[in-house]
Amino acid sequence: MSLKLNELNQEILNEAEEILYGLELFDILKKYGNPIVSGSYLLKLMTWRDLDIYLETDSIGTEDFFSLGKEISTKLNPSKMSFRNELIGKTPHLPKGLYWGVHTNLFNQQWKIDIWAVESEEVKQKQSGIEEIQFKIDNPKRQLILELKSHLHRHSLYRKTFFSVDIYDAVLNYDITSLEQFKEWLYINKEIKL
Repeated sequence: MSLKLNELNQEILNEAEEILYGLELFDILKKYGNPIVSGSYLLKLMTWRDLDIYLETDSIGTEDFFSLGKEISTKLNPSKMSFRNELIGKTPHLPKGLYWGVHTNLFNQQWKIDIWAVESEEVKQKQSGIEEIQFKIDNPKRQLILELKSHLHRHSLYRKTFFSVDIYDAVLNYDITSLEQFKEWLYINKEIKL
């Protein structure tokens, strides 16, 4: 399974590069702020087609953000785009910023691209957490994380009550080594039963 997951990881990373640089999403984003690609792309731990991007900006308003949305829709031809204003909504676990959730079919695959326009301080906090994870990952832990993410990403509670960061935390900080151990860890630490 590890070889297959490594190949899938590389395939998705290659597609992500094509979206960012071949289809020029990165260049579009640069017109509106400083784009920072984060999450599983940065960690090279991709098991599904989901790209997380922070657009570092201390000044973007909704008018410019909708102009960005128009450019993205023209370039990536999405089937759906969802907008959130978390400067108003202030949902506890979400960044305080403006959001585009882009759903599109590229390379005959369904892609979801999350774009958050947030202030510099929030980007620094988010990136410092990712860098800490990067520092702790070795090859055996990388394989285990890929396996756990592959098993769990279609679970109905995933991205609702538990997240990739919980998988990283369990493996890197609590020495979880199997799916069963992770389920037990999730129940004990988060009171989530899978």
